[in-house]
Amino acid sequence: MPLRRYQDIDWDLLRQQAQAEKSWPTRDASDWDERANTFAQRTGQSAYADAFLALLKPEPDWSVLDVGSGPGTLALPLAARVRTVTCIDFSPQMIRILTDRASQAGLVNINPCILSWDDDWLIHGVIPHDLVIASRSLAVADLGAALRRLNEFAARKVAVTDLVGSGPRDPDAFAAIGRPLRPGPDYIYTVNLLYQMGCLATVDFIRLEETDRYRSFDEAFARYRWMFQELDEDETKRLHAYLRSIAVCNGDGSISLYPRHVPTWAFISWRTERSPH
Repeated sequence: MPLRRYQDIDWDLLRQQAQAEKSWPTRDASDWDERANTFAQRTGQSAYADAFLALLKPEPDWSVLDVGSGPGTLALPLAARVRTVTCIDFSPQMIRILTDRASQAGLVNINPCILSWDDDWLIHGVIPHDLVIASRSLAVADLGAALRRLNEFAARKVAVTDLVGSGPRDPDAFAAIGRPLRPGPDYIYTVNLLYQMGCLATVDFIRLEETDRYRSFDEAFARYRWMFQELDEDETKRLHAYLRSIAVCNGDGSISLYPRHVPTWAFISWRTERSPH
């Protein structure tokens, strides 16, 4: 049987098949509304945001479109470095937290919008920006269409982050409760799709080696519970026992977790055709 040509590989279809086999559910807006407060607390100041911005290198006069902005993990520090930031997220609660934080920080150059990937951004007043970012927000059914849309709204540059392997999911947690870990598609699908689209992407990696710290064991358990669709009673006990095995109680009552797995994200960036240089 002759080998297929690289150009004939449908990376979008392969990704959709891998997406259907992953071990965790795709979350909708109501799921993220429910998690918004704890997510905002954990990501308010993070090594991830610092590493992302160090790789991004935004220009002070640029406008930025943040797709899947969440509670402002990147938008808030970005607003102090660029001319303006437009934030898109399909979770109303995430946008409310972002708006409150921007107001508290005295930031007046952030424009929040409750929109999803499937909405018509132009009809809702979103225009092309110098820079478009999509940070940990590429869990879409049609990645090719999403990447093309990012290109359409970027005058100079696009930067996204995507999973490397299991990403933030802890393989030892899956093993502890006796479930197989099927991580689904990761960044390599994105890179290959971009190559077929004619985008010359640069890939860097963000390794989150800092210790996970939570205000309580219940908060830590809730974070790990999010990795799974449903847990029966026995699985719940097994997950509790696993977390106890990697947990250390701090003097202030908080809990630090020390898992073996180090989450890694791929930082993928490319210049658009309209870029002047």
